[in-house]
Amino acid sequence: MSTNDITDSIAFFAWVWVYRFKTFFTYRGQVAIWFTYSSLTSFYSLITMSIIYSVSSGVPGWSYFQILVLSYMVTVAMNILYFTIDPWDLVREMRFGGLDMQLVRPYGVVTLLLSMPDVWPIAIGGIVSGVAILIFALLHVSFSIMSLLGFVFMFSLGSISFVLFTLLFTILSYHLFKSAGFIGRITNVLSTAGNYPLSIYGAVITLLFTVVLPIGIASYYPAEALFGELSALSYTAVIAIEIVVAAISYKGIYALMKRYTSGGG
Repeated sequence: MSTNDITDSIAFFAWVWVYRFKTFFTYRGQVAIWFTYSSLTSFYSLITMSIIYSVSSGVPGWSYFQILVLSYMVTVAMNILYFTIDPWDLVREMRFGGLDMQLVRPYGVVTLLLSMPDVWPIAIGGIVSGVAILIFALLHVSFSIMSLLGFVFMFSLGSISFVLFTLLFTILSYHLFKSAGFIGRITNVLSTAGNYPLSIYGAVITLLFTVVLPIGIASYYPAEALFGELSALSYTAVIAIEIVVAAISYKGIYALMKRYTSGGG
């Protein structure tokens, strides 16, 4: 892909989402309802977690606010995922031929697939309320400016890698089962598991959630970087894993899409 192709794809992606945002925010009443619903869900989770933590000894080595940071990092990461990918809608479009009209456009396959979903109001509300609670929790933990910058970079790259990984598995789910149920179950497991430090699961499960089902690169490891628990070598290793996951997922998406044939007849 040439530099011009990459530039055109980025411009197309940005134009599509600007248009959809403008369309979505035209209906202010709808926006208010969905934002309120999503925010209440986030605050309900906060209250539930606070009650549980107040009557238990918590996670050894992690304060309440550190756990809160980790949990709402997962909330933000999962809502970024659902903001960019709708696995169920994508598989439905692949099954019934709705994807065909998208693929004739002169842009990269990944760009087109990530430009398909409509703006999901719950995801937007989840991101906004999740970031708000995340900032609240960050105000109660200690970290350096360098740790914060390292955290932002690792979390951003990890989120991109996780989105590409999920897109790959969504397409794989279509090829194997003609259904999004498989990837739906995986994301449910990751959403639950990511709320807790990977260290509590043992070495094998930690490895699983780092390189096989990599929710850790978008939650646990960025949190560890923020709290100053990662050495320079470990930080570099995690960044390398994020890049490898993104690259393999990107190549895998193209490989699987070459096998795609219209389901619309």
